[in-house]
Amino acid sequence: MPDLVADAALAQDIGCRARQEDAAIAHFGCGAASGIAVLSDGMGGHDDGDLAGRIIAGEMFADLFLSDTRRDLLHHDARAVFGSALGNANRKLQHHIHQGHLSENTGGTLVSLIVSGDHARWLSVGDSPLWLLRDGTLTRLNENHSMAPQLDLMLAAGEIDAQSARSHAGRSALTSAVTGGSIARIDCPDTPLALRAGDLLLLASDGIETLDGDSLRNLLHKWRHKPASDIAGTLLAAVAGTRRADQDNTSVVVIRMRAPRAPTAGFAQRLCAAMGRCPRRFERALALPGTEGAGR
Repeated sequence: MPDLVADAALAQDIGCRARQEDAAIAHFGCGAASGIAVLSDGMGGHDDGDLAGRIIAGEMFADLFLSDTRRDLLHHDARAVFGSALGNANRKLQHHIHQGHLSENTGGTLVSLIVSGDHARWLSVGDSPLWLLRDGTLTRLNENHSMAPQLDLMLAAGEIDAQSARSHAGRSALTSAVTGGSIARIDCPDTPLALRAGDLLLLASDGIETLDGDSLRNLLHKWRHKPASDIAGTLLAAVAGTRRADQDNTSVVVIRMRAPRAPTAGFAQRLCAAMGRCPRRFERALALPGTEGAGR
């Protein structure tokens, strides 16, 4: 039995945009200890951003899924495995641009995550966030490849005020993206993240940032024991509840790590009923916890 089980869910909302430019894919089997999640936010305001996001996410996911990635990522070659998948996705985007299928002014962000047992690895490009909620603390795990960190440094140095930092027109401008050309910055740590029961991982597009950090943390903490699907739906409802007139697309992948549940006597009763077998005989055969002495 695995030490941890991943409960995962994906949800999207178009917001106030004319089209959905986010693309997200997640694959975690029921009761599985491992899985893959990939999210790309097509560059808003650029031609074919929706198609670019789908190509980036789809190619990255397919390459990771079809390789023996979940084994490899526990070893030192994780960066090579992720890098190969990113290179293939970038070349596929470049191919479509050169063939005239997509505009030259297109591209997108990328955040990709592999969970393997009690460890996780990621690669990201752009500003789509990857968060970890642990013991009530919400931490951004991946780098933010936009102008926002630079503006925050200027704020800390007293060069600009808080209002200017928040409302600066270039705050969301990307300093790195997947565009079919060279990629300026890639975040792919050498060391895997050790996971624990109770950890909550969240991949998202920047539409989620309509919620400030405290609101996001409080919501995740309040719902941390609920199924991942409930958490994902609650996040989108909270964003919609702000009624922001220019709300961007919002996509979330929620992954809740928990300890596996041991089978119970009730499980044996239900299984036996389905099989037409005697529950007491079946419990003795399985020696399930809490059933010792049954049928004696």
